[in-house]
Amino acid sequence: MLQGINLADLPLTFQNAILITRNLGYRYLWVDSLCIIQDDPDDWAFESKTMARIYSNSVLTIAALWGNDSFSGCFVERNPLVTEDCRIGKWKYGDVFIRSSDRRCGQTLGLVEPEPLLERAWVLQERFLSPRTLYYGPWELLWECGARTASETEPEGASMDELWAEGTLKKRFRDMEGALDSESDDPFFKPGLRDIYIIWREIRALYWSSQLTHHSDSLVAIAGITSRMEQSTSLHFVSGLCKEFLYSELLWEVRNASETSRSTLSQTWSWASVKGAKGFSSIYDSVMYSKASNFHIRVEAFDDPSDLYAHRHLNGLHIRGPLLRATLERDEHGRFVTHSDRLPKYGYEADIPLEEKIEVFCLVIVEWRPRSEEDPIGTPHYAGLILMPSVDKVSAYERVGVWNHQTYMGPSNLVLKPGDWDSIQLV
Repeated sequence: MLQGINLADLPLTFQNAILITRNLGYRYLWVDSLCIIQDDPDDWAFESKTMARIYSNSVLTIAALWGNDSFSGCFVERNPLVTEDCRIGKWKYGDVFIRSSDRRCGQTLGLVEPEPLLERAWVLQERFLSPRTLYYGPWELLWECGARTASETEPEGASMDELWAEGTLKKRFRDMEGALDSESDDPFFKPGLRDIYIIWREIRALYWSSQLTHHSDSLVAIAGITSRMEQSTSLHFVSGLCKEFLYSELLWEVRNASETSRSTLSQTWSWASVKGAKGFSSIYDSVMYSKASNFHIRVEAFDDPSDLYAHRHLNGLHIRGPLLRATLERDEHGRFVTHSDRLPKYGYEADIPLEEKIEVFCLVIVEWRPRSEEDPIGTPHYAGLILMPSVDKVSAYERVGVWNHQTYMGPSNLVLKPGDWDSIQLV
């Protein structure tokens, strides 16, 4: 490799990318699978830390939108007339044109039909970090930068402010640093920390909906975004969770516990510890936007932080909060319920497949009171984690699920007593 690589020996997409780079007048091209030694964990761990800097400082990112692998290439045979408007005559209001009825042409990037590249989780941070991206699609070229998106059919394109939610999200992400550094008194140009955090939530939701071949890449494939956010804001990240909003962050849940499994990639309190579809329920927004939230837990310490794939990876989370013992068992509908006289009957969701009847501990994280004209004080709602003693570490607990109680579920039965508070370690 030090003496050169025969161009014909490279996959077709790489050959095309070299041709594009040369025709644009640039001398250097960075290809991750060539510049990072494959199947070498040490080189991967080192080089992956620089990916945020590489994409952020690049002139342009070349993307083969339609390719399934590196052998698909960037170029496709197509009818160039598809992207052209055809004038067929005049009308009293002006010229009359016709255009191809193929909806895949003439659309901004966020509206095209899903292409293989955009379904990959790795590509998300490349899109958000790159200042400019040139997409080679199956029907036309598309352009995306921090200000606009455009295509051959719509060369004037549209500004990011006029775009779909994902486009404006990218603009908000790129404007984070300038917004926080701005001396303007206008809150629009100087958003609060929670507004920046909401950007992270939306990006992570897109990330979770994307496809990742290797679960072991769960943290590193989004580490470029978290690194940029740490550099540009006062937010910090621990095992895929935002530390400043950790109490809310801990309330992630899985979509279907029967289709998940435990991973050793991270601690059980992190979403990276579960293989399977994840998300946040409506509780999450209720807690975030309620003006009457009361967090019952306190983070006391983290164990020995170490740098893993440019991401803070922690051995354990020391936390203090109300801890109540309960027995969970499935009812006739397959739902977990408890008959404890101190906890709500319903609202228990497992992270992974569990036995039909289990002894657990319920950690109460937050209480909030949705208010209305009819109920100005608000009825208390609760949410927290389902824990079990760790099988690997003495006097420690592992997360196995999340629970919540809302009004429609019936009486909560929850009354906290001074003796309920305990200091525990989550691993």
